[in-house]
Amino acid sequence: MLSEGFALIKGREILVVAFILAGFAGIFYKPVFCYDIWLHIKTGEYIVQNNYVLPETDPFSYTTGRKPLILNEWLSQIIFYFVHDGLGFRGLRLMRVFLELTALAFIFWAALQLSRRFLVALLVLLVTAYLFRTRYMIRPELFSILLFTFFYTSFITARNRFKPIHYAAFFLLCIFWVNLHPFMLSVGGLIAILLAGRVAQKIPCADRWFRVARPPFDPNIAFLLFLVASLINPYGYRIYEYVFGTTPVVKQYIPEWQPIFITLQTGVYRAITGGVLAFPLVMKGLVIGIILLFLVVIVGSYLRRVQWTLEDLLIGTLMCFLAIAAARFAWLLFVPALLIVKYGRLQAENRRLPQGLRRVMAILLCIGVSLCGLYWLNEGCRRIPYNFANEIQLNKYPDVAVKILKEVTLSGRLYNPPAWGGYLLYYLYPKYKVFADTRTYLHGEESVIVSMMMQYQYPGFEKLIQKYHFDVLLFKKMFGDSRPFSSSGWTLIFENRNSAMYLRKDDPNEQNLKRIAEYYKKNNIPFDLQKGFDIKKLRKDKKLSKRLRLI
Repeated sequence: MLSEGFALIKGREILVVAFILAGFAGIFYKPVFCYDIWLHIKTGEYIVQNNYVLPETDPFSYTTGRKPLILNEWLSQIIFYFVHDGLGFRGLRLMRVFLELTALAFIFWAALQLSRRFLVALLVLLVTAYLFRTRYMIRPELFSILLFTFFYTSFITARNRFKPIHYAAFFLLCIFWVNLHPFMLSVGGLIAILLAGRVAQKIPCADRWFRVARPPFDPNIAFLLFLVASLINPYGYRIYEYVFGTTPVVKQYIPEWQPIFITLQTGVYRAITGGVLAFPLVMKGLVIGIILLFLVVIVGSYLRRVQWTLEDLLIGTLMCFLAIAAARFAWLLFVPALLIVKYGRLQAENRRLPQGLRRVMAILLCIGVSLCGLYWLNEGCRRIPYNFANEIQLNKYPDVAVKILKEVTLSGRLYNPPAWGGYLLYYLYPKYKVFADTRTYLHGEESVIVSMMMQYQYPGFEKLIQKYHFDVLLFKKMFGDSRPFSSSGWTLIFENRNSAMYLRKDDPNEQNLKRIAEYYKKNNIPFDLQKGFDIKKLRKDKKLSKRLRLI
């Protein structure tokens, strides 16, 4: 397959692809902005420091109690920890670039094999890279993106049957994958579709509508190997309980699990978020365009007497459904894109297209490549200098507040927004435990509701403060410079442009307040024990403003 692929591409075309991938490398080299990565690194560190024994309950939060903990991404977390420990965040960013570029290279190569046209493969590459915008974050699913693209592109372009060595490699890959990220279970779904296709072939007259699929492997053997491999993890069959049991909770409250066009959010949460993720109109248009073109090619194929395999039809439709059902799966549209290329070429070969139509298609192809190229050129000029100048998007994190908490040990319970939980743990554990973090499946619906009521001070939030016995409140400033909280029973101990921190006024916290005052005195920062932190006064000092990120 490799030798045939190299025969389809010329030297100057290789240079074009290399230039484009180099540009993507600069664009994908984004500063760290994901809320989850901090928790993944800390979890990997915890596992390594405890002799690779996985914790049975959560060690990081005081609200999870004795709930059983399933670390279905434990191997990814260990990898993240070692990469970060050896190369820092630069190493993690380079790893993300490598994984995503390799996945794009697989997709380009498959498109080239299927179309035998460089411009077609180039357009698929440019479009898929835009779909990958939804998954720029350094998370365990990066491994799934790479492994899934490798699996599917190998499947759709394979010419030779599997030998025993291939089955062994597939089995080992599945074992490795299931411990990296649970999306490995999607492979079982694809193989199940192949098995269903075999059954459907026995239906009378099925051959009139569908071609006979000839996968490179025996689906029965592959499915058996998949089932066995999926159970070779620290939790056995419970991995299935985690995947199918936690999805309803995260889909209700996590925006990236929402449909890309509509919102499932209701009530207060919908009013807060304003609907689903703020995906650009171009992304939504691209998703619609790929799905519509997929349907057009299906209809056109049968009009031109080109049969699809039932398996390709079902797999392509499933990927379209997933892309619509959850915004985080938009990248899976590379599958119907490859099927469009595959059956579009069969249509062209089955019955010669009129010369006029061929010219129109060629013009549209050139326009598509040109527009995508111009978009990525503009994106590169805008993003690459910023990416290389910044390692972390500090404006997303309470870095100064965390520094204070790290240097001043405050007793009692800390409230924090869940999005900041991982960042706090990264720097403050084991000195502090958090109220909640981004593991919604573990904390449950209650923690999400409590966080919303606390952050936006909805009626009844004072009772929650008493219920959870909070002593320190750390808020995210959501509405510019306005303070997120005001109460005579609390002292403002810190505030800057993105966060505000409060300490309860009572006898048990008297020592905490003294520690804060001593810290500010030691660092020559004015602080009034009665009035608290005065941000307006401190902003007049330019050095302090820069140091504390007050403006």
